[in-house]
Amino acid sequence: MRISIIGILLLLVHALSATLFQVLRIGDIAPNFLIMLIVSFALLRGSKEGSIIGIAAGFLNDISFGTFLGPTAAIYGIIGYICGRFNKNFYRENFIIPFICTLFSSLFYSVFVMLGFILRGKINFIFFFKAIIIPELIYTITLSLVVYQFAYVINEKIEYHERKTRNIF
Repeated sequence: MRISIIGILLLLVHALSATLFQVLRIGDIAPNFLIMLIVSFALLRGSKEGSIIGIAAGFLNDISFGTFLGPTAAIYGIIGYICGRFNKNFYRENFIIPFICTLFSSLFYSVFVMLGFILRGKINFIFFFKAIIIPELIYTITLSLVVYQFAYVINEKIEYHERKTRNIF
């Protein structure tokens, strides 16, 4: 049940990011909804599930938009694992940790994207940082609070259903 719901949610967010969410672009900058979803579920479910969700989301992204299969999956998997390590150390109702984790995760992802452009020799670092990284970072962390609340509600329903079917507690 949990795997199918999170899988469908990943497919839905990926499809919407490529199509309908393009309307949300401000100045050619779009938020990264996959990072928001990975961070949210990693914080709610732990590092193991966070890394699995990250790898699955990365493969979806690599299959659709990448030239190689695996780089985005590795980055998203690392993000899911690191954010999932905070699972035991915070209250789920707290929105500061998801905000901070999304901030650093988005920055981590942007640095790796920028590194790819640097290796190809196609980058003006100052322009890329001011025109793309900072606006995308602000946009992503602003919407991350809404996505975390959505993921929190979905996770509560999944856990309630699991407790009910297993007769635990």
